Amino acid sequence: MISSNIEDYLETIYLFIKKNDRPIRTTELAQLLNINPSAITSMAKKLHSKGYILYEPYIGIRLTEKGKEVAKKIIRKHKIIESFLRDYLKLDEKKASEEACKIEHVISDETIAKLYDYMNESKKSKI
Repeated sequence: MISSNIEDYLETIYLFIKKNDRPIRTTELAQLLNINPSAITSMAKKLHSKGYILYEPYIGIRLTEKGKEVAKKIIRKHKIIESFLRDYLKLDEKKASEEACKIEHVISDETIAKLYDYMNESKKSKI
């Protein structure tokens, strides 16, 4: 199992690259995660050794296919949970996103699949 810390890094890297269409620099990642740049460098080396990222000093960080898969999975979980909290439990946008961030790291794939199915069935029954 991947730690929530690693998932946060991969998710942030993925979203930055998708938005900016370029590798993310360690200083940019440090700002986004509100972490000391030296901690980013240390984590980047760890993520590189685990095969999640390609890290080139002075150029930046890119995700490997393995890293992209993990990031996409976490983002999907986040979106499903956030949608449920917002649309079904009527939490405001900010609170739903904050809570989804916490839940996404501990909810199982099986539970997220059932939640997704439940939400889709619920929408169909309203039609």
